[in-house]
Formats: sequence, C-alpha cells, structure tokens
Amino acid sequence: MFEALYEGERFNLQSYKIMEGSAKEEVRRLKKAADKGAFTCPYCSGILKLKAGDVYEKHFFHPSNSCTISEASETYQKQIKRESKKHSVMKEIIYDELKTQEKINDHLHVEYGYIEKADEKWKYYPDIIVGNDKNEIAITILTDVTAIQDSRLVQQIKKRNEYFKTKNLKPIWFVEETEQSIDMERRVIHLWEAELDIAVKMDEDIKWEEDINDLEIQNNLFDIFNYHYQGIPSNYEAFSLYYVKSTETNITFTVQRFIKDQKSYPYRAFALNDSYEIKMSTALLADDTIQLSDPLIEDQQRKHFLKEARIRDKEYIPLAAAGLINIDKSQVNKLVNITKKYGEYEIPELINEYIGEVKEISASNVSKYLVEECGAPSDTFATGRYQIYKDVCIALNDIESSGKIKLVKKDYVNDRFYEVINN
Repeated sequence: MFEALYEGERFNLQSYKIMEGSAKEEVRRLKKAADKGAFTCPYCSGILKLKAGDVYEKHFFHPSNSCTISEASETYQKQIKRESKKHSVMKEIIYDELKTQEKINDHLHVEYGYIEKADEKWKYYPDIIVGNDKNEIAITILTDVTAIQDSRLVQQIKKRNEYFKTKNLKPIWFVEETEQSIDMERRVIHLWEAELDIAVKMDEDIKWEEDINDLEIQNNLFDIFNYHYQGIPSNYEAFSLYYVKSTETNITFTVQRFIKDQKSYPYRAFALNDSYEIKMSTALLADDTIQLSDPLIEDQQRKHFLKEARIRDKEYIPLAAAGLINIDKSQVNKLVNITKKYGEYEIPELINEYIGEVKEISASNVSKYLVEECGAPSDTFATGRYQIYKDVCIALNDIESSGKIKLVKKDYVNDRFYEVINN
C-alpha cells in the first residue's frame, strides 16, 4: 500500500517528492523511521513497514496480516494508476461536497468505494459510493483519455461497468472536460468509444426521449436538423455524459445529452442540447439520486428544442427536391408541386423574368419578389419565412441545370445563394 499516517498526518508514497541525487539517502531515512514505528495504517492503526527494493516499487506493508481496507486500497490504487494528477483533486473535492450533504440528509451515506466495500473484497472499486434508502450509486472519474488510451480503456470500463451493475450499483462516470468535442451547427458530438460506453440514462434523459418520441412531425428528426446520420433509430433514446473541470478549490460540471448514432469508429452522436455548466452544489444535490442537472435549464432547453423541431419540420425541403441528391424529376414533382401559377405564369417563368434584371439572387429574395410583385400568397412560417420558399428552391434547382444561374452557397435550412450567369 502507498498510504500511511505519519506524525498525525496522511502520507502518500506516490505523491511524496524525493529530491534528485538524494533518493537512496531519503529512502534509507524513511525505512529507518518505519522500523521505529513512525508509520501506521490509516485504517486499522497497525504499524507499517517500508519495502523499497530494486524489483518492486516502494510501498508500505503490514508485518503481520493486512487489514481488509489496506488490501482494498492496494487494488484500488492499481486501478487508478493510469489516471492523471487531476483525478485525485477532483475526487477529493466531490467527496467533500457529498460529505457536507450527508450531514444534513439523514438518508444519505457517502464513502470512498474501496473503504465502503473492503470487507467484500471486490475486484473493482468506484472512486466514491453514494447510498440512500433505495439505491447505491458508483461515481468514477475518468481522466487522460487519448487515442492510444481509449482502445485499452474501453475494455476496462466495460468490465467495471458490468461489475458494478452486478453489485446493484448505478455507475455514473465524470469525464475530464478536455475530452469534450461538439459541433452544434451540425448537431454532432464526436466521441471516444470509452465515452460512448459510459453514457448513462438519468431522469432528465427519460423526459427528453418521451417528448421527442411524442413529437408529431412529418420528417425524421435527423434530417430537419441537418445532421449527417448513419441510421435512423425506430425509437429515439436519450443519454447523457457529464464532463468535469477542476481548479485547486472548485469543480464545475458540463451536462451533454444526445441520441446515439454511429457505434463504430469514428464514434458520433446527435446533440440534443447546448451543453451547459452547473455548479458542483447543484449537480451533486442528492435525494433519491444525484441530480446532475439544473431542472430549470433542462425544461427551457427541451421546450426550445421541441419548438425548433416543429418549425424546421414545416420548412424542411426534402434532399431530393432541394437538389442535394440525384433523383428522377417525376419523383421530385410528387414531393412538392412546382407548377403553381400566380397570375398567368408558373414559378419558373416568373423567376426567369426576375433573374434577367439582377446579378445575384437568393431563394429568400425570390420568394419575397413573388409575394410582393406577382401576387403569390404571403403566408409565412413561424420564423417569418414565406411558405412558397420550398417551391422556389425546387424551381431554382431546375433553372440551375439549364446554366442560367450558378449555386455559390447552400444551406437548405437557412438559404440558397446564386450567381446569375446569362444576364
């Protein structure tokens, strides 16, 4: 083991700094102090000796039988050896916050995993266990994830996740914030496989997926948000990840919710919300379970998402109709009617007349021209965009194929811009 009590204070061999050039002398001094009973076990108060040979890493040991907690501590220390130095800082701050809540909540019990379950001699231990009258939660902090580490980590995490579940624990993982990678413009989250594996479903995730699956829209969710998906699930399931950022004295959590999509490398998912930060006291508020969210922010984000989805669904132009994929024109005509007349003329004829007088056009400006100058209906979507916008985009795509205009910028969710060639 690496921990001991020395002169009334906690002593850890792993974090103890030995000055260069004095290693042998310093180890000799520590061993002499240990031989005289200066180091004791922080768990059973028994005397500890120090071993520091050439083969094994220096460590404390019980000269007689080890206590169960010290054995559990050794198992745990080997388990977290790969973690960065930030791991212990984060763990201690989170532990202290939960211990504070324990004092005011008679039903709450908080302890380090290896101490709480030492007598059971577990194979793996979470950093912290939070228990109440109904359940126990296994909190584990994950740091230092890299491309090389990820392939090794994922198997370890799978084993630990499943092991904790067999022990009737709900595993919750906090990931170092430096690993977060999100592009909200494309609604995509890029993930390590390890992140995908530790995604959890909390109460707020269940609320998200219930509302999304009850959403009445004509097109699929991924299309209307311009998300480049691998497949459309038959039922949308929401999951969450919790990123943690620490200073020497404080911690903040970032909440990210998503729908899983690509489950092979490169791993990615559809982002449901703009990730938001919450204070540790809010995130770790514990009653039946750890809150890990701000209910007010969640409610606002969910309502905003559902409203935006309905608006996007009404304004959505199928990819084929918008000219983003090739398809037979007879099939396009079935998607949207492009032969509507305003006055004596159809939309393509009116647009051809319009582009004879300008050098650049956009689908939005053409829509405005048809309404204000040609008598087209002025009905709008909730965003203020004219409802004839769909018909205009399809007509412009057809005109472009004739070489009269050239698409210079496209975003079918927002607008399409063209340069007039034959003017």
